[in-house]
Amino acid sequence: MNILNKIASIRRETIKREGYTLGSAVPPERDVPLQKFGQNPFVICEIKRRSPSKGKISEIADPVKQAGLYFGKGIRNISVLTEEDHFGGTLDDLIAVKRAYPEAAVLRKDFLLEKEDVLVSYRAGADAVLLIAALLDKEKIEELYHYAVSLGLAVLVEVHNREEVDKVRSFRPKIMGINSRNLKTFRIDQILPIELKKHIDWETQVVYESGISSFNEAIIPFESGFAGILVGESVVRDPDLIDDLIQAAERKGEGNFWNRLYSRKRQGRPLVKICGITNREDGEAAVGMGADILGFVLAESPRRADPSFIRTVKDLDVLKVAVVVTGEGEPDREVMELLEKGYLDAVQFHGNENPGDLRSFSYPCFKALRLRDRGDVQEIDRFPGPRVLVDAWSDKEYGGTGKRLDGEIVTEASQVRPLWMAGGLSPENISGIISEFRPELIDASSRLEAEKGRKDHGKMKEFFREIDNGCV
Repeated sequence: MNILNKIASIRRETIKREGYTLGSAVPPERDVPLQKFGQNPFVICEIKRRSPSKGKISEIADPVKQAGLYFGKGIRNISVLTEEDHFGGTLDDLIAVKRAYPEAAVLRKDFLLEKEDVLVSYRAGADAVLLIAALLDKEKIEELYHYAVSLGLAVLVEVHNREEVDKVRSFRPKIMGINSRNLKTFRIDQILPIELKKHIDWETQVVYESGISSFNEAIIPFESGFAGILVGESVVRDPDLIDDLIQAAERKGEGNFWNRLYSRKRQGRPLVKICGITNREDGEAAVGMGADILGFVLAESPRRADPSFIRTVKDLDVLKVAVVVTGEGEPDREVMELLEKGYLDAVQFHGNENPGDLRSFSYPCFKALRLRDRGDVQEIDRFPGPRVLVDAWSDKEYGGTGKRLDGEIVTEASQVRPLWMAGGLSPENISGIISEFRPELIDASSRLEAEKGRKDHGKMKEFFREIDNGCV
């Protein structure tokens, strides 16, 4: 039994014993005003004590105090988890929070199954309810949706795949939530909401749920066209993060690296990054052959690109990433200016940066992590952001060594996050690598060169041909 079904099964048994109020003293009639859910900034902060994936998060002895921390920082949309067995919440929490902060819009987050659940939510003071498409059949979720709306409640309809989007398309919910966490396995994929959002083809507000723990992660949904975000564990542990979340909410439309990148993705074919570009001829050739990203090394290297050259290729229809090596903190001012003026779309950190450096970075970025052995694989999940690029270890150089990762390390890395792979990729081995490991992105550089800093166009052409062969 998957985790979602297990939670629902236990909840049904609890309802049989205690009724739909689950032992809480729910008022017979609603005694607090209804508030509009989705108030600006559309940042939903959650009251959550524990979860099946993270275990204990916080005691939260006083949910009203926790809500006060959120409200004091400008949050007007508060989610209260009322499931007790796995998340440690109760309807008493929701009642207390809403009475203390009647101006807030309170979402009841639970595994609702019947109309009685919705009515109890309304009586308890919820302004909105969560309906999980994975938990309900098509007829039931539509029934609950319309009933909630008839009571004046907002409804956040949560989906995780295309089948669930299709399930709710007929009644076109006004607020859709896309959960980056798979509720059956509790694994997170921060890119999934971006890809799934394209299939919601009606006018609605779309909320990005789960997986946000930093400013850098929060800008991803807002720059990708999401109306709002829902953040749980991270704000429970650190309410000061709210300042960053609100700042991220102001970044709408300023850039969309991740959205643009995954709009280029084709079924069955990896995204391709060609790195070490130092001249326009090589850049044009890579783009013409099908590159999705050009990488420009802006660190000490024989492949270092001149920043003035990067300004001349803004017209190329491809994403552009700076590869930097820093000990800590931001890249140098030259890199930041190229980002500010739109000559670069993102930064690949390829040095000894720590996770905090990426969390606070103000532009799209990802970490390239050099793995020495299987023990290093656990480091992947320390870094924020949707993806980590894994590369081979070298004592002498940070990249461009032509060394390949051990196959066992690659396999283990692919089980942590979707595989972005660099290190020794060449026309001779790329077909087999794609067939065996099915990477989501491949990053090639030194094995495609005529000399350091200059590509061999014949090798590049063969490389792309072998990519197609590996996808068959």
